[in-house]
Amino acid sequence: MKTLDKILRNDAGHWVGDGFPVRSLFSYHGDTEAISPFLLFDYAGPWNFEPVTGNPRGVGEHPHKGFETVTI
Repeated sequence: MKTLDKILRNDAGHWVGDGFPVRSLFSYHGDTEAISPFLLFDYAGPWNFEPVTGNPRGVGEHPHKGFETVTI
């Protein structure tokens, strides 16, 4: 039977792009041997986005552009 190795939790969030608050559940500053750098798992809770005029919200060039991020 498989056993649970650890429970990951991140109470500190950060902003992605120009207005997306998320909490990354995997940190690459810690246990890099156990986590793939190609696996991204973010929590984006309920958030009310006000309408914008001009440029739409989004994320520009960044290291994993083109990868799909699992967001719950």
